[in-house]
Amino acid sequence: MAGADTAGSGKTGGGESLASWLGINRATLAVLVVTAGLGLSEEIWRNFLAIHLKDSLTGINHTAQVLGAVKYMGIFAVLVNLLEGFGYIIGGAVAHRMGARVAFLVSALPMTAGFCLLLATRNPLLIIAGALLVTNWESLSVPATFEVVGNETPSNRLTIAFAMQSIQKRLPKVFGPLIGGFVMAVGYWVNLSLAFGLVVIVSVIQFTLLGRMRPKDEGRYVPLKLILKDMPPHLKSLLSAEIILRWGDWFVRDFAVLYLVGVLAVSAGEAGMLVALSGLTALITYIPVGKMVDNASSPRLFIGLTFFLFALFPLNLVLLPQLSPLVGVPVMGALIVVFILNGLREVGEPARKAMISSGFPRETRARAIGLYWGLRSFAFCPAPLISYLLWSRLGPESTFLIGGVLGMVATLWFWLRVRFAPTGC
Repeated sequence: MAGADTAGSGKTGGGESLASWLGINRATLAVLVVTAGLGLSEEIWRNFLAIHLKDSLTGINHTAQVLGAVKYMGIFAVLVNLLEGFGYIIGGAVAHRMGARVAFLVSALPMTAGFCLLLATRNPLLIIAGALLVTNWESLSVPATFEVVGNETPSNRLTIAFAMQSIQKRLPKVFGPLIGGFVMAVGYWVNLSLAFGLVVIVSVIQFTLLGRMRPKDEGRYVPLKLILKDMPPHLKSLLSAEIILRWGDWFVRDFAVLYLVGVLAVSAGEAGMLVALSGLTALITYIPVGKMVDNASSPRLFIGLTFFLFALFPLNLVLLPQLSPLVGVPVMGALIVVFILNGLREVGEPARKAMISSGFPRETRARAIGLYWGLRSFAFCPAPLISYLLWSRLGPESTFLIGGVLGMVATLWFWLRVRFAPTGC
């Protein structure tokens, strides 16, 4: 990438200085477009997939429909994690050998095929197959994202650059559920058609923006086994803590909206607004916290807070609505508090990404990032299916509470094991 495109190049114009301050250049702008565009195309329908599956199960009562949707969502989430594990590793190899431009285009291909399948069927298993293809875009694109941001951004702008990427990832989580919730009144197919169109537009834009980027010289091939062996100790500890945390998170992640609509009798529109509120809360934190981390000696405090708030979400989702009548607060009021706190859990995400990116050498960064995320996905792959089994036997409340306890264990593990982080993250 030409030096003129590098953040912090010394340009003094108002637009350029603001872009530099935010860690934005031509290459990272392409990442922002991909993250926001493909993310929006997914979020328009993703939160309502469980409802779509429930409605596809005809001829049975409401309770059986909800439980059936939980079963299919459990199967779906297990397969998502499994495919993501391979997707991260494949995406890292593609980004390393062919460059970020090709890697981002490759990430959009299964998404296109998935939307075609979703538009053509109402069979639950085929719906799952289509959804799997659509959701796999992120795992294929993450190594390219880290490759671009890590290589094209100065170290003193790295966290704010990842904060901007997180904002673009979070914007779809604000607008997607709102659009999806209200468009559901017209039809699920309208959601899918709109999302499909976004994929095409985003692919054209990012291909143009990344036109000057080329794959780096491959040099000596480093086996994945050696990359894993050379992973810094603090990242190995972070990985183990994340695996435990994600086990707890997947006990609730794809089941939260179904719980709101199917158990708490919240409307699809209200559920969409709650999810959007969570995303909006996260948006507010990214830039100020990102600059604070860039100026801090260690991001450990911010990442630890993220772990704690991740663990708190399933506990709050069960307990606060049950406690709200005792203090005279409407259930919806309690849910607003739950989802605001859930949005605050993103406070340490840019710092975590910057810490991971800066922990790997430039020449193996894309493949190392793919390996890190891939191992994480493989490790918690069974969690959603375990969640379904617990839901079917113990009920959703007990399932979510168990997820929260796992999150607290992960938080404690993080504070005990991740004892330091490199400066300049």
